[in-house]
Amino acid sequence: MTSNHTGSTVQGATRPVPGRAPGGAAAVAGVLIALGVQLEWLLDFQQDDGTVVRPVPFILGLLTSAVGFAALVVAAHGMRHMGRKRRSVRVGSRMSTAGAGLLLAFVLAVLATGLATGSPTELSFLAFGIGMLLLSVGPVVLGLGVRHEHAQAGWALVMAGVAAFAAVAIPLDPWHDVSLVAMCLAWSATGLTLLRRIG
Repeated sequence: MTSNHTGSTVQGATRPVPGRAPGGAAAVAGVLIALGVQLEWLLDFQQDDGTVVRPVPFILGLLTSAVGFAALVVAAHGMRHMGRKRRSVRVGSRMSTAGAGLLLAFVLAVLATGLATGSPTELSFLAFGIGMLLLSVGPVVLGLGVRHEHAQAGWALVMAGVAAFAAVAIPLDPWHDVSLVAMCLAWSATGLTLLRRIG
């Protein structure tokens, strides 16, 4: 009896819990990306034409966003195991992962070219546009796929996708940045609901 109980305990302790790692990563990602947007507002490190006027705050803001998007890659990729292996979950996870990866590439390109030439290259915004479109569709597909097992997280993912689409459809500030922050908060809400459900 003792041997069997111990074995099952050890086996249960070593079995990964779906949602724990992506939940934590999503919660952190949303906060960091939103913070990066806020730093751009508060520190005003670029002119309207994109020229970098304050290099140190520029580096701080962009690196904060980069770490956030890297965490979002981890979160979106990890969510492929949720939802009883539905095809929609895998597709939504892959689209969201690709979108987050493109936005990470965008941020790093803006950082590198902004420091090197004083203004980010226009080509980097292609990655931003495609990445945001993927983050408009991917989380919706993913959220609808997991909503039966994770209702709150599923609908938070849908809201993340809707907010991402709004950020693309409304390019004017402040609504563009407001939509980005809403997207970030929805991803953090997704992560927190997953962690609360598991905990």
